Amino acid sequence: MANEDERYRQSSQFRLWSFAPSSLHELRSKTNSLAKEQIAPRLSADPAPDFLTPEEETRLVKFFTVELIRAAQFCEMPTEVRATAAIFLRRFYVTNSVMTYPAPDLLKTSLFFGCKAEGYFYKLAQFSEKFPNTTGEQILAGEFLLCQGIRFAFDVRHPFRALEGAILELRRRLPAEESRVKRAHGRAREILKFSPLVTDVYFHYTPSQIMMAALSMVDAGLVDVLVPSPPQNGDQGKAKEHADMRQKIMDTIGDCRRMLEEEPPERMTDYWGTPEIVKSMKPLRKKLQKCRDPDRANLVNLQRARREQTLNKEKKTVKLDDGGVFGGELSRDPKRIKLEKTDDVFGGPL
Repeated sequence: MANEDERYRQSSQFRLWSFAPSSLHELRSKTNSLAKEQIAPRLSADPAPDFLTPEEETRLVKFFTVELIRAAQFCEMPTEVRATAAIFLRRFYVTNSVMTYPAPDLLKTSLFFGCKAEGYFYKLAQFSEKFPNTTGEQILAGEFLLCQGIRFAFDVRHPFRALEGAILELRRRLPAEESRVKRAHGRAREILKFSPLVTDVYFHYTPSQIMMAALSMVDAGLVDVLVPSPPQNGDQGKAKEHADMRQKIMDTIGDCRRMLEEEPPERMTDYWGTPEIVKSMKPLRKKLQKCRDPDRANLVNLQRARREQTLNKEKKTVKLDDGGVFGGELSRDPKRIKLEKTDDVFGGPL
């Protein structure tokens, strides 16, 4: 029977959406470069405007991810739906540029499709009413585009379940420290609901590693309980192997923790929710308006155009008579022609 690690390695999250930091940076740079090449000939401005850099695109994606989380909170959606939608949006903009497809529209589409992926029913009309100047057609217009962008990988593995398992184990091992475990549980969950969603940890680490990193931010001693040091009085060879493995695990957890610490939950309100950050994003959004793809700025019109193009490509069925099917006018039976020329209904003399 496959263990948890083997099952995770078979998931689409590991096979399609796990990258080394250098590979992810290279992929984003390539996406940015291709977008510039495709958009430049379509712009009428002379000289051509300044395009966004990969770093500026990454910053905009983070900004719109925070907006998605805020919208999910406003719609009172479950944590798993919120997290799945955020990861869908971030995955989409790894291989697609914000200059090509409008992030404010894909944000709503990701949120609505996240409900579907997590089995959370939300009526389209009711959902669209939550957003001003938004119709159901606008939300659905980018749905297939989103599915293509995330490579139809709808299964997102989150660290929330891993945290619940770790807390159960800590309660078993530390029955006298219930308040400590409870406090760590609440704080770690708050971290997991924000920090991993606006950073790249989902692309680099497994759900259990992300959970351990969040727990270490709260109480590093609890991580030591879950990942204990090797016993001193035992086989030295096995003890060294155990120590090396533990050190490797702790180094990975430490790297993930440092990434999470860049975006603690408090930044949701203390930084991203302040008027100053909204004001600081205006130059970037203004720059985006000047270099966005004019042919893909409106997803509804884009979908309609592609639908018409598909219909025009379909072969028109031509109605053919028997002669057209068999290659010319059929030769008629001579006896039948002779009968038609006589007035006698019973035919001529035998």
